Amino acid sequence: MGRSKPSTMAEPGKLGVLSARAAAGPRGAATRARIREAANELFLAHGFEDTTVDAIVAAAGVSKGTFYLYFERKEDLLLEYGWKRLARIGEMLPDLLSRTTFADALNELLDTVVRGKTWNRELTARAIDEIGTSAERLEAAPAKLLRPLLERAQARGQVRDDIPAEALAQFALRSLLGALRDWGRGDDDVSREDALTYASTLVLDAVAKR
Repeated sequence: MGRSKPSTMAEPGKLGVLSARAAAGPRGAATRARIREAANELFLAHGFEDTTVDAIVAAAGVSKGTFYLYFERKEDLLLEYGWKRLARIGEMLPDLLSRTTFADALNELLDTVVRGKTWNRELTARAIDEIGTSAERLEAAPAKLLRPLLERAQARGQVRDDIPAEALAQFALRSLLGALRDWGRGDDDVSREDALTYASTLVLDAVAKR
């Protein structure tokens, strides 16, 4: 986009929805977190569509002007939640790279980033859709966070090396996010855990050493 990219995952303000001044300092971070937490509680209680910005600012104890200083639109809160999950993967990378196998690393990643989270179907699907349509606003391509794990696994002879690690990472991420998005859009009896288990099993089978 005509500007240099940092080498690490940027702060949430780099999504383009927060001014540099608002992002600076612990006070700004605390206000942003308060808005985010209030919104999350309302989304879970009433659904995304039925939660208004007015309700969010009332629950967070801030003005509407303050809300728009941090977020351009309600959907940006979903993008931020997605960003936080991606940032967590980045934080976990050193530990994940020490795992014996790619399967171990992937399962630990899913345990920390997805399993046990309280988001319902609607929020899961909406957040993944928002990440997909707003990918250009993220400083690091999500698949790049998985690539080091697959490169390490290729070096150890654990996964196929006839396909570049970056392509395998893109496939794995799209498969996992796609399964979660489809689960979020569905109305069947399949649990999120089952949907995630099916997808991760298929990913591990697809990248296995031939």
